[in-house]
Parts: sequence; C-alpha cells; structure tokens
Amino acid sequence: MPSDDGMVEFFGFQHLRVLDLSYCELTGPVPVWLSKLKKLQILNLIHNRITGINGNIPKEIGQLKLLHVLDLDVNNFSSSIPDQISNLKKLETLDVSMNHLYGNIPASLTSLNFLKDFNCSYNNLEGPIPRSTQLQIFNASAFEGNPKLCSAPLPNECRPINDVGTDNKNNQDEHNGHNIPWFHIFVVSEFTVEFWGSVWYFNA
Repeated sequence: MPSDDGMVEFFGFQHLRVLDLSYCELTGPVPVWLSKLKKLQILNLIHNRITGINGNIPKEIGQLKLLHVLDLDVNNFSSSIPDQISNLKKLETLDVSMNHLYGNIPASLTSLNFLKDFNCSYNNLEGPIPRSTQLQIFNASAFEGNPKLCSAPLPNECRPINDVGTDNKNNQDEHNGHNIPWFHIFVVSEFTVEFWGSVWYFNA
C-alpha cells in the first residue's frame, strides 16, 4: 500500500467516505495516512496480503470514529485484535476472518452496540467469547476455525483454570507414586545387604 502521507493532501481526499481496495494483491503495512480520513465510513481491504507493521492491525484505526464497515478478512495480519476498535461506536460490520490473529477476543468489543455482522473465524484466537448480546447473537460460524476459542455460541465449553492446577498435581502425585516405591526398595535392599554382611563378618 502507498505510504506517502501526501495523498491525504489531495483535494477532497480527506472527505473520502468509502475506501475499497479489495482484491488488489496489496502487501505491506496499513499506511498511517489512513487514520487521517476522519470522514471514512467504509473501509474494505479484503483479499490482499497486508501484514501491518510487525503484523499488527494498526491501533490508529480506532480514530476513524465514523466508520460503519471494517473489512480486513483474508490478509496476513498476525497480532491480537486491538482494543482501540471498541472506539468505533458506529461500527456495524467487523470482519477479521482468515488472518493469523491470536490472543483473546477483547471484552471491550461488547460496547459496540450497533454491531450487526461480526466474523473472526479461521484465526488462532483463544479463550472464552466475551459474554454479551453484541457478540453471542452471532452463530458459531462467526467463530469457527479457532480451536482454542470456547463458550457460547460454540459447542465446546471453557475449561476451568483450576483444572490445569489439578492436572499438574495429579501428574506430580502420579510421578511421585512411581518414584517412592523404588526408593523404598533401594533402601530396604541396601539395609539387607549391610545387615547380612555384618552377620557374616562377626561369625567369621
């Protein structure tokens, strides 16, 4: 994508309301000048190879307060979903599917009261889906392809954190359970050898 900030200086460019660069085979990061398009309502970057700076979805997108549609699906973003997206109070569509996003779905997204379409499928997201009418009204297809995501509307339940500690304890007990008998056997065997050795010595 062109990174020249001078683009924003073109006559009328700052009044742009729709920017559609889908299916353009664009690469590289999202340019900084994008955050200066304060009147932008629709941003469509789908089906490119955009990576973002260090793989990040730029936090500056949160400055586009009039944005109604944000489509970033089928790109190469490899970061967490930034909390700043929750600043887009007018957002109705958010699609970040088919990237390489990781981490939790930010609980702050539950403040997007006008969200009608949401899709984060086929990423590497994990943890519970935030409990809210804003996110849990969507069907499971909006979240599928993230094996470590859990809770409604997905069928897999979240595993309690305590279970991890319990498993570790059980593994430790099981491990110790195998070690303790062998230790006792070794001590008893050594004592037996020394005892009979002493008896033979004094009788000799």
